Amino acid sequence: QINPHFFFNSLNSLAMLVREGDEQKALTYIDQLSFSFRYIIRNGQNMLTTLAEELRFAEAYGYLFKIRYADKLFFDVDVAPKYLDYRLPVLTLQELLSNAVKHNAITKRRPLRVSIRVENGQLVVSNPLLPKLDAEPCTGIGLHNLDSRWQLITGHGIRIDRSGEIFSVCMSLLKPRTK
Repeated sequence: QINPHFFFNSLNSLAMLVREGDEQKALTYIDQLSFSFRYIIRNGQNMLTTLAEELRFAEAYGYLFKIRYADKLFFDVDVAPKYLDYRLPVLTLQELLSNAVKHNAITKRRPLRVSIRVENGQLVVSNPLLPKLDAEPCTGIGLHNLDSRWQLITGHGIRIDRSGEIFSVCMSLLKPRTK
C-alpha cells in the first residue's frame, strides 16, 4: 500500500533532480522508484518473502527518502548473512520505514537515523523519537495490520517498544524453508 502523498513527493523529488541538472541521480532515482513499484505490485498478494528480498526493496525505497531528505536521513543495516533466507511478511520494511519518516521530524540539526538489524533471529527496526511539531494524527493502522498479519501467519505478534527516546519494532523471523 503506497500512500498517494509518497507518490507525489517522489515525483517532486524527481522533478527537483531534473531541474538541478543532476542526470545521473535522476536516472538512479527513476531506477529505484520503478524497482520499488515493481516490488510492491509483484509481491502485494504474497504473504512471505525472504529478508534478503525485503532488504533489497528497503535499499531502493530508502533511496527515494534519502533524496527527499538530503543528508538528513540515514539507514543503518546490520544483518548477518545467515539470516538473509529467513522469512517475514512482504512489505514489512516499507511499513516500518514509512512509519519512521511519517512520525519524526527530520532536520539538518536533528537528522533521523533508522536502524535495521537482526538480534537472535528477531528483526529489529528502531529510530530515535523526534516528534514533529505539527504531527499528523497517529492511527496505528499500519503497525496493527503488520501485527495482525504476523499473528495470522505465526501465532506471534510484533513487539512495539517506546521506551526512553527510542521507538523499536521487533518481530521473530521465520526460519528458511528446508529444501
